[in-house]
Amino acid sequence: MAVELKMLQMDQTMTKGKIGKWLVKEGDTVTEGQPLLEIETDKVVHEQEAPTDGIIAQILAEEGTNVPVNAILAVIGAPGEEVARIEADTAPEQPVQAKPEQPKPTPSPTGDAPKASPAARQLAEKLAINLTEVKPSGPGGRILESDVQRYIDLREPAPSAETTRLKASPLARRLAKEHGVDLTSIAGSGPDSRIVRDDVLQVASTIPEVPTVETPAIQQTAEVIAMDGIRGIIAERMTLSLQTNASVTLHTEVDATALVELRGMLNEKLQAREVSLTYTDLLVKVVANALSEHPRLNATLTDEGIHLLPEINIGVAVALEDGLVVPVVRNADKERLSEISGQVKDFAERARSNQLTPSELQGGTFTITNLGNFGIDTFTPIINPPESAILGVGRILKKPVVHKDEIAIRSMLTLSLTFDHRVVDGAPAAQFLQTVSNYIQDPYLLLV
Repeated sequence: MAVELKMLQMDQTMTKGKIGKWLVKEGDTVTEGQPLLEIETDKVVHEQEAPTDGIIAQILAEEGTNVPVNAILAVIGAPGEEVARIEADTAPEQPVQAKPEQPKPTPSPTGDAPKASPAARQLAEKLAINLTEVKPSGPGGRILESDVQRYIDLREPAPSAETTRLKASPLARRLAKEHGVDLTSIAGSGPDSRIVRDDVLQVASTIPEVPTVETPAIQQTAEVIAMDGIRGIIAERMTLSLQTNASVTLHTEVDATALVELRGMLNEKLQAREVSLTYTDLLVKVVANALSEHPRLNATLTDEGIHLLPEINIGVAVALEDGLVVPVVRNADKERLSEISGQVKDFAERARSNQLTPSELQGGTFTITNLGNFGIDTFTPIINPPESAILGVGRILKKPVVHKDEIAIRSMLTLSLTFDHRVVDGAPAAQFLQTVSNYIQDPYLLLV
C-alpha cells in the first residue's frame, strides 16, 4: 500500500519548510530510515527520512520551494504496486500578493459564533479573516492560533470574476497565469470536466514564443538577496512575533566591574583545564538564577492561558552568515559554569558548520542575544516565539561614573529586556531585570 511522505513539523512554531535538495529520484528503491531530502527551516537543515521500505513512485515538491507542514512531498509505493499519480497542488508556494480588503468577521444572526481562543481571534481580526472559514483542531472544535496561521499559509488568492465559474485546480490556475493561458478556452479532462495541470500545459506548449529583444547592458545593477530559505523564514517569524506579541523593552545600565574581575580570576584558575569563560557563559548562569526567582518570565502563552515552565532552558543566539540560530542550554540553573561554557562553545562551532540537530534548537524558555562584540551599547531585541522574553546584552565599556560618592572609572554594561506584556506586567519585568543586575554587580553569588 502506498505511503505518503509529508512535511514534518519540527517544532511548535514551524508552519512551512523549504525543499533544499532531494537525495533520491522517482523510481529509486529506498529503505526505512534512509535520508530522502533536505528540509531548510529558520533554525536548521534537516534530513527527512523514509518512513517505510519501497519505491519512490512520485515526487510532488520541487527543490527550492516552500511547502506547508503536513503537505505531501512524495509517494512511496511497494515494489510492483500501481500507484495513481497525485496532482501536485501542494508544491511551489507563490509570492505573497496583495489581497482585496475583506469585511471583518461578524457573529452569525443566531449567535452561533465559532469557538476560538483569544490569540486566534486577535490574529483573525488583524488579518481580516472570517473564522467560520478556518478548520479547528482544538478540543471541542475550538479554533487555535495555529489553525488561523495554517489557513493563511494554505489560502489561495481569490480567483477573478472571469474564472470564478470555471472548475479548475489551484495548480492549473497558477500555471495558466504563469503561461498566459485563458482558462475559458480549455476543456477540462479531470473529474466533472475539471481543468487540471496537464490541460494547461498542453495548451501552453502550442503558444509560440515571443522573440526577446536585446537591451543595452546596464553598467551597474543592484545585488538582490532572495528572501527565501532561512532568511525568508526568519523574516516571517520575526514579523509574526511583532504582530502577535505585546512587546515592551526596558533598558538599564549596570556596573559590571565585579563581573569582569570574577571572569579574569576564574579564567586564571581554569587555565590548566583549558577552560575559558566568556561573558555570555556567565550571563547564562546569571539569567538562569534570576528566572528561578522570577518564574513569570520563564513562561509561554497558549490558548489555555499562561504556562509557567518547569525547566529553565536558555537559548543563546549565534550569528551566521545568512541568519542566526538559537541553540539551547537545558536546565541552565542546575549546570556548573564550566559545563555551560563547554556547551555554548560547542554549539557555536557546530552552528557555523550546520551540524546542530533539531533537538538542540528546541525547548528554549528564554533567549540571550549578545551584540557587545560588535560595539553595540543598547538595542531592542525581538522575542523568539513561543517564549515570552529575551535579554539583549551590549558591550562592557569603561567610563567615569559616581561610585561610593566619588568619580571612578568603572566597567559599565547596558541590558535590554524585551517582554510580552500579555504575560507579565512592567513592574515584575523590571524586578527581574533588577535581579539580573544585582547578580552582575555581585557575581560571586554564582559560586555559592
